[in-house]
Amino acid sequence: MVVLATIFWLSWFCILYTYVLFPILLAFCTRLFAQQATEAAPESTSALPTVSMVVAAYNEAGVLNAKLRNTWQIDYPADRFEILIGSDGSEDGTAEILAGSADPRLRAFPFAERRGKISVLNELMGHVRSDIVVMSDANTMFAPDAVKKLVAHFQDPTVGCVSGELSLEQEGGVSGEGIYWKYEGWIKRNEGKLGFLIGCNGGIFAIRSRLFEKLPASTIVEDFVLSMRILERGHRVRFEPMARATEPACKSARAEMIRKIRIGAGGWQALRLTGAVLHPRFGLRAFAFWGHKVLRWLVPVFFLLALAANVGLAVKSVPLLVFLGLQVAGAAIALLAHKAGPEKSLPKWTRPISYFYLMNYALFRGLLRYLSGTQKVTWERDASVESAPSLSTLRTAETPANGRTGANETIAP
Repeated sequence: MVVLATIFWLSWFCILYTYVLFPILLAFCTRLFAQQATEAAPESTSALPTVSMVVAAYNEAGVLNAKLRNTWQIDYPADRFEILIGSDGSEDGTAEILAGSADPRLRAFPFAERRGKISVLNELMGHVRSDIVVMSDANTMFAPDAVKKLVAHFQDPTVGCVSGELSLEQEGGVSGEGIYWKYEGWIKRNEGKLGFLIGCNGGIFAIRSRLFEKLPASTIVEDFVLSMRILERGHRVRFEPMARATEPACKSARAEMIRKIRIGAGGWQALRLTGAVLHPRFGLRAFAFWGHKVLRWLVPVFFLLALAANVGLAVKSVPLLVFLGLQVAGAAIALLAHKAGPEKSLPKWTRPISYFYLMNYALFRGLLRYLSGTQKVTWERDASVESAPSLSTLRTAETPANGRTGANETIAP
C-alpha cells in the first residue's frame, strides 16, 4: 500500500505542479525579473528592416487567393516586404495560382516532389535576402498592423524571435475550451515578458534571418524547434499579443484529434533537438521548459499511474473510492463529448472536463506514435476546411480578438 500511495500522491503532485504551481511561480518570477519590451515601431520608414514572409503550401488552392489578398493589405512598405511561397508538390492548382500572380513582391517556388513542410522551408530560406523572416501558413490571415507589431521588438538586439497571437474561427467548428486557452495565454505572456517564450504560434512568428538553421527533414513541429534553438543560443524569444492573425478551426472532432495527436508526437520528437535547454545551466529557461511543456506532455502518463494506484487504494478508502468514481465519470463525459460532436454539445459545465481528458488522450496517442515511429512528417489538408477565414474577423491592435489562441502547429497542450 505504501508503494501505491507514493505513486498516487507523487503523480498527482506532478499534475498539479504543471497546471497550478508552475504558473504561479512563473508569475512571481515575472514580477521580479521581467524587462520592458520595445513596442514602438521606428518613425522613419527607411529605419524599418526588410521582411520576407515565408510559406510552405500543399494543396492550398482553396485559400491561396485570399492569402495573397490579405498579404497585399499588410501595412508595411512595399519596397521592404516580400513573400516567398513554396508549393510542396501540390496537385490542386496551387502552383498555377502562384504563377498567375503579377505582384513583384511574390516569389513562387513550385516544387514538383512532395517532401514535407520543413524541407520546403529549408530551401526557401536559402533564397531569403531580408533582415527579418515572418513564418506563416497559407490559411493564416494577418491583421494589417501585425508585421509592424512583430518587427518592433527587433529594435532590441537581444531579441531573436517574436511570436504573434493566433485565433481560430469557432463558428461551425470544434469548440476549444475558452478558460483553458485564456490560462495558456496568461502563461505565454509571462514567459514572453521574461524573454523565453516556450514555443511560438506556427502561423505567425518572426525570426532574424541570420538565426535560421536548417532542421532535419523529419522535423514535425518546426516552429517549436526553431524558437527553442534560438533560445538555446542565448537570444530572447518574446510574445506580442497585439500582432494578431486568424485561421479556420477544424470542422470535425476527428480532424481536431488528428491535429492534436500529431502535435503530441512532434513535441516528443522535438526533445531530441531542443533537450539541451532542460539543463539547469539555462536557469529560468529550463524551469519554464520543464514546467510548461515536458511535465505537461507527461500528464497522461501521470494520470494513468495515479488511476492504477487509485484502484488498489480504493479498496480500503471510501474517499479514494469516490475519487476513483469521479475520474471514471470524467472519462465518460469526454467520450460522450467526442462522440456527440459540436452540433450536439453537452452542457457547458462539462466542457473543461472533456477538454482536459481529450487533450491528454491526444498527448498519450502522440507519445505512442513517437515511440513507434509511425507519425508522418507530411500533413494532409483538412477536407472539412475548404475556405479561408473571413478577413472581417481580423482585429487591429486596438480591438480584442476572439477565439482560441496559439493553436496552429505549435505545441499548445
